[in-house]
Amino acid sequence: MSKNLDEFYTTADKFVNLANTLSKEDKSGAVGSAMRFAASRYSAFEMSLTGRDLAKEKEAIKVELLTDYSKMLDQNLDAYIHHIAKKNKEEEKEEEKIETKLKIFS
Repeated sequence: MSKNLDEFYTTADKFVNLANTLSKEDKSGAVGSAMRFAASRYSAFEMSLTGRDLAKEKEAIKVELLTDYSKMLDQNLDAYIHHIAKKNKEEEKEEEKIETKLKIFS
C-alpha cells in the first residue's frame, strides 16, 4: 500500500473511530446522519477553495462528489457483505462440529 493510501485510510479511520465513540453515547442513530451531514458540509467548503464557480457548476460538482461517494460506499458494502458471509460460514462450521460431537455421544 502506498504511503498516501495508508495516510488516507488512517485519516478515515480517525473519523470512524470518533463516530464509534459517539455511537456508544447516542443510540438514536443520529451519529451516522451527523457524519454524512458533516461530510457534505466539508465537501462544500472544500469545493469553495477550488476557485470554481459553485453557483454555475453546482450540478457538475454534485455529480463528481456523488460518484466518488457511490464508489466508496460500494467498496465498503462489498467488504461488509464479504465479512458477514465469512462470519456465517465460520458459524456454520462451528455448528457442524457441535452436531458431529452430539452424534458421537448419541
